[in-house]
Amino acid sequence: MKNFAYFVFMISLLLNSCTSKQEKIELFTQKGIENIHKGDNNSAIEDLTKVIKLQKDYFEAYYYRANAKFNLKQAKEALIDYNKAIEIKSDYADAYYNRGFCKQFIGDLTGACADWDQAEKLGKPNVKDMLNKCK
Repeated sequence: MKNFAYFVFMISLLLNSCTSKQEKIELFTQKGIENIHKGDNNSAIEDLTKVIKLQKDYFEAYYYRANAKFNLKQAKEALIDYNKAIEIKSDYADAYYNRGFCKQFIGDLTGACADWDQAEKLGKPNVKDMLNKCK
């Protein structure tokens, strides 16, 4: 518990000492990703929303926020963020791949298959298993 408190203290210290917008973007993005890995998806959404407020066209912030929302079974909200990530970076294979799972979750297998196919075309490895569901 002491390590966690120290970690939180250090993050707070870093956030307060950051002077540039880019440093804040990088720090909040990293913090958001770490929160996803820890299973704290609500905090991840908060962190990544801060990133998006700082830089509206940062595709990775939308992608990771979509992942956090999907983890919380907020599929329709996640879909909006995956769409935005793809709108900003149309060759983002991981976003197509994960958006496919989101579409599958809401019952749109045709859309899911189209996304998995696009992810494979963009070089995403190991998509064949998902595409087998489309036959």
